[in-house]
Amino acid sequence: MLDDGGTFRYDVERLEVRRGDVVRFVQGGDIPHNVQFVRNEVPDGVELGDAWTGPYLSARGEVHEIVIDERFPDGEYRFVCTPHVGFQMVGTLVVEGGSIEPADPTERRAEDARPEIRGERGLEPLAYRVDPDGVKHFELTAERIRWETTEGKLVDAMAYNRMIPGPLIRATEGERVRITVTNAMDEPHTTHWHGLFVPNDMDGVPGISQDPILPGDSFTYEFDAAPHGTRLYHSHFNAMSQEGAGLYGMFVIEERNPPAVRRSDREVEWILGDGPLGYVINGKEFPLTEPIEMKMGERVRVRIANLGGMYHPMHMHGGSFTVIAKDGFPMEHPQEMNTLSVAPGETWDLILEPRFGGTWIWHCHVLSHATGP
Repeated sequence: MLDDGGTFRYDVERLEVRRGDVVRFVQGGDIPHNVQFVRNEVPDGVELGDAWTGPYLSARGEVHEIVIDERFPDGEYRFVCTPHVGFQMVGTLVVEGGSIEPADPTERRAEDARPEIRGERGLEPLAYRVDPDGVKHFELTAERIRWETTEGKLVDAMAYNRMIPGPLIRATEGERVRITVTNAMDEPHTTHWHGLFVPNDMDGVPGISQDPILPGDSFTYEFDAAPHGTRLYHSHFNAMSQEGAGLYGMFVIEERNPPAVRRSDREVEWILGDGPLGYVINGKEFPLTEPIEMKMGERVRVRIANLGGMYHPMHMHGGSFTVIAKDGFPMEHPQEMNTLSVAPGETWDLILEPRFGGTWIWHCHVLSHATGP
């Protein structure tokens, strides 16, 4: 993986292999690179599991290995460097022939035991109990699952409370909240409260602000819900894999007495994703993405976030929207737009007020994220 002279590239762009081979991607440049397979440019029915997206390699000489095993039937597999696909840092893996020893039956039984979640949606409101001291107490469980991204297609995933995105946590600014996170996975975990003002020991960064939550253990986070706005939560342990596989959600902190410009008749929440799950909105690929159904004269607030690894310029047909907040913070001068570039980790709040009836599309304008061959 190279970036010499401002040219981003894999030094071999077409790799011809057989099952049983091992492919080694070596960092030979000065800028972080990775390997991500493109879901709509692999053989039909392929499910690569944890191999969809590799880690970022930073130091020269670092290596990412991919074992060409039973997950790779014969065919062509297009791969890209996630941050540099726009610079044509792309390649093709061609698999033909070969064989490997059967998978360990104990390991296969563990994979088969993952709950298969079909016909469900993410971002469902998270119920809570009120503890005797008056604190709202929420519970999250991190777990490996198989998640339906589009009809009939299950992918290996990680999820909070068996949904992707994880459940929607909602509180009012200033309320005290208590959130118990249980790790039901086979690797450590922590949860980070993205954009919230929390004490250092509640920030969820392993080795910096807390010890990892080991498999089978729990940790309780406690803080005051602040500041108001659209906030997030996500894994911060092995985050390239855990967050990319679905361990993320939204945390909405309600504003007390919002001005008219930030009021709406109702709300819709969107989290954009890419990587192991594919190009998804709220954990689903089209056509399982849910439409926003509105009536003329209605005012709908859309809270939109990107917890993938790529930029997604979201373009709406048939009108425009008004941007009222960035990263949860109100904009002094709301801006009317029809295309909004949403970077990884960003949140935006928009107001929709339809001008024209009809069915209109709203899509990422990186066209390879929206259409296939």
